[in-house]
Amino acid sequence: MTVSGVQKLVKRKGPWEIAPGFFDYLAMDIYSFPAAHASRAAMVSKFLLAHLVLAVPLRILLVLWAVLVGISRVLLGRHHLTDVGCGFALGFLHYSLVEMVWLSSNTCQTLISIGTFNWSPLY
Repeated sequence: MTVSGVQKLVKRKGPWEIAPGFFDYLAMDIYSFPAAHASRAAMVSKFLLAHLVLAVPLRILLVLWAVLVGISRVLLGRHHLTDVGCGFALGFLHYSLVEMVWLSSNTCQTLISIGTFNWSPLY
């Protein structure tokens, strides 16, 4: 929602040479700033790096995947380089927001156990 809202607010057109057709307007965004794919890739990779214990080669592959998502959007002609950069920044902001409300496993188990108490009245 954040990416879509910023796209509607900024209304920056993408670098594509051919104007999007009718079905493109239905299936994709017509604005390019910020890049939603880059935003999601940055958020997911940062989240997985923070919450999973991964070997170094897997960590490198995860970061490389996020970078390649951003580069592919530029190479496909769907976004400008600044669109992707701001998409990454927005993804890191989304990650920070998720981390603020993230509950640990112990907290979740405690909340679940509270709901299983027998709350019958005392006789």
